[in-house]
Amino acid sequence: MLTQKETATLEFSRKDERIAALLELVEKIDDLKSLSDLGEWDQNTQLPDGGGQTRGNQMATIQGVMHDYTTNPRLGQALDDLRERVTGAEYTDADRGLVYQCSRLYEQATKLPRALVEEMARTTANSFEAWRRARERNDFASFVSWLSRTVELQREVADHFGYEETRYDALLDLYEPGMTVRKLDTLFAPVREVSATLLKRIQQSGKAVDDSCLAGDFDTEKQVNLSKQLLVGMGYDFNRGAIAVSPHPFTSGISSPFDVRLTVHPDRHFIQASIMAAIHEGGHAVYEQGSSASLARTPAAGGVSMGVHESQSRLWENAIGRSEAFWRGQYATVREAFPQHFASVDATAFARALNRVRPSLIRCEADEVTYNLHIIIRYELERELINGTVAIESLPRLWNAKYREYLGIEPERDSHGVLQDIHWTSGFGYFPSYTLGNLYGAQIYATLRQKFADFDERLSGGDTAFVLNWLRDNMYVFGSIYMPEELMKRVTGAKPDPQFFVRYLTGKFERIYGL
Repeated sequence: MLTQKETATLEFSRKDERIAALLELVEKIDDLKSLSDLGEWDQNTQLPDGGGQTRGNQMATIQGVMHDYTTNPRLGQALDDLRERVTGAEYTDADRGLVYQCSRLYEQATKLPRALVEEMARTTANSFEAWRRARERNDFASFVSWLSRTVELQREVADHFGYEETRYDALLDLYEPGMTVRKLDTLFAPVREVSATLLKRIQQSGKAVDDSCLAGDFDTEKQVNLSKQLLVGMGYDFNRGAIAVSPHPFTSGISSPFDVRLTVHPDRHFIQASIMAAIHEGGHAVYEQGSSASLARTPAAGGVSMGVHESQSRLWENAIGRSEAFWRGQYATVREAFPQHFASVDATAFARALNRVRPSLIRCEADEVTYNLHIIIRYELERELINGTVAIESLPRLWNAKYREYLGIEPERDSHGVLQDIHWTSGFGYFPSYTLGNLYGAQIYATLRQKFADFDERLSGGDTAFVLNWLRDNMYVFGSIYMPEELMKRVTGAKPDPQFFVRYLTGKFERIYGL
């Protein structure tokens, strides 16, 4: 439980006329953002095929109005009045976090013309529709013009924001404040090394893990219901959330912590896809739902960065959700959903199947050893796209070549290759967040195991509340008050260190494969 002092620091100083004036301005901006997120949710889940262009215009209008609000000189003046003053002891950490986050939004918005903001929203909506059709038809050529336009717009954004070394740095900063290519390459080097080395050791060992139990004929509606049960077991609150099916799983903090929704994408013949997507998106969702209600309707609510956000999806999905201890406590829900298929499969065999290491084409279905290689491939390609050193038309060829180099396999269809991810329909700089999330998540997981000596025993008994409650009290509740590095220090006692992930990955798969 939070102490009285910690609770107090989560409250805005609403009686202060300057803070009150700032809140009056930013709450309207957050309301508009919620409407935009709601429109995106609808487009991904139930928008009629013929509504795509209209939705693009609607999203452009909302983004244009948001831009007007965010560039309002009154907001700039309110922030000028508070930046120095808010450092005083009479203000709370919530006040300081609010001013920082609002200043960041204001500075970004004032650097972008409204016409560019509207065009990005319109292009994103139409690009999504083009990508969806292109993936269904395995037709990359039909997506090229939209992807080209997105790249052009993202380069414009980077140029308006400014950067010291590369355009891509400006886009990275949107998702992970202060991150640059130089910093990222330093963090990613040990990840690339341990992933490639472990994969080679496992392949050379000749040892195999049987994952045949994950294949079969699984009714998709039953998979969605099973996903609901697993989410409830994690502590996801359906009174403040919802689940739907979409072309690509995602979570939307429409109005954190009061309206946080997620999706899955069931595969009729491979149950792992929906199960692990549910736990992954559930990690995002419980983070958003755990934000203090006192921060709602402001940029201080919800996750502080996409790297930190992915730390929770990857922590719940992998460190917890692929562990034998977790499935000893949750496996009954799987058997109840598909009793005939799993009658002769126990929790140990099921958990072991989820940890099979095998190079694959689809990122969302990748094992932990190869997953970051998928991310690094995308990072390298989009970095070069934005920096102008590769042509969009060459992407399928370059994608396939990198898959041969990094994973020893090559997609036969672009739908299983360069067209598999939704992310490039809206912009660039997000993909590195997944690997940053793995690094942060491993460090937080190490802290959890130090805090709870009986960690596995409690998971085996079906208890996940102790994990969620600790994370809520020590991380989630603070929303975006603290920046990523400061938050990591508060949660783990140390700044982000990739060696936590190196030790986690090596130890786990040496045990599983008896290396």
